[in-house]
Amino acid sequence: MSAPWVPTWLHPVWERLAHAEASGRLPHALLLDGPPGWGKRFLARQLARFLTQLPPRDPATMPFGDDASDGDLLAHRDVRVVQRGVADTGRLRRQILIDQVRELGEFLVRTAGSGGRRIAIIELAEDLNVNAANALLKRLEEPGSGCHLILVSHRISQVLPTIRSRCQRLLVPPGSLEAARAWLGQQLPAEVDAGRMLQLVGGAPLLARERANSDLPLLADAVDAFLSGAPADALIKDDRDRADVVLELLYRAVARGVRAEAQQPSVRALHFLDRISRARRLLGSTSNPNVVLLLEDLLLGGTHIPRAGTKATAKAGR
Repeated sequence: MSAPWVPTWLHPVWERLAHAEASGRLPHALLLDGPPGWGKRFLARQLARFLTQLPPRDPATMPFGDDASDGDLLAHRDVRVVQRGVADTGRLRRQILIDQVRELGEFLVRTAGSGGRRIAIIELAEDLNVNAANALLKRLEEPGSGCHLILVSHRISQVLPTIRSRCQRLLVPPGSLEAARAWLGQQLPAEVDAGRMLQLVGGAPLLARERANSDLPLLADAVDAFLSGAPADALIKDDRDRADVVLELLYRAVARGVRAEAQQPSVRALHFLDRISRARRLLGSTSNPNVVLLLEDLLLGGTHIPRAGTKATAKAGR
């Protein structure tokens, strides 16, 4: 179970898992906690591959939740990966449902095909709705012989405390900006500015690669123009996913301006940050808000919006 199974910034975490496995102390319920875009899902799937004796994926081509490339893992009779399903509308549901956890329970009580282990990965634990989370509790308490449940979380504060208390938490911290840039530079075409892509996503290399062919740079330019006084029209579209990105870019740009004025931050900027946060929570909720009205309420009017010291493409940290 050597470190080359994962990229360099995940080596310390992988070595801890390797030591636990070698000593027979790998927990039955493991909660991988850390920011998105640094490979937690890849780490969980590599661990499942190791435990079921499947060949590892190449960390040099590490995907961002790429199910198409994990066909052998997903088809393995002793592995289950639980994610948000697709609704009748063709879009991803906002939550993991109780029926999915019930099916997982039926899987966990079976005998492993090779007489070995059964592995269940839940991506992401905060996506479990209340009923699904409560149904999972029994499985965490009594997983069964040879079972390992690996929960992945980007926002552990949104995971039910009863779930957290029944798992062994393993922090998966972000790596250095240098490690992210070195890895990403090998992934993107030469004409794509890897440094800028990292800046736009807060330094997370997998997110940067996932969004390299998206309109993220154009949206960042539109956010910069808006914060410099341009009309908000280019940012207001009836597209929930696009709106989520716009709000993320706005928050990061305004927060950077606040940090730059740490001695005396603008009251207007702090107020606008609070309004962006509330808009993001509403957009991410299950209440199905009107996206256009939400953006118009936030962006139109002008008197509450800071106009200086904020750029979506300013230098990013880790």
